[in-house]
Amino acid sequence: MCERPYLCDEEKCVVLELERACYNEMERESMEYFYAAEKELQRQRERIRQLENILTENGIPVLEES
Repeated sequence: MCERPYLCDEEKCVVLELERACYNEMERESMEYFYAAEKELQRQRERIRQLENILTENGIPVLEES
C-alpha cells in the first residue's frame, strides 16, 4: 500500500511501488558493480606497486607520472 494515500489512488500506488522496487534493484546492482570495480582497481594498483618495487630493486628507474 502507498505510504502517502492522499497523493494517489490504488493503481498509481502500485505503479509507484513497482518503480521504487526497480530503482532499489538498480541501485543494488550499480553498487555491486562499483565495489567489484573498486576491488579490481585496488588489485591493479597493488600489482603496479609490486612491479615498480621489482624494477627499482634491479636498478631500473620508474618513470614518474607527468
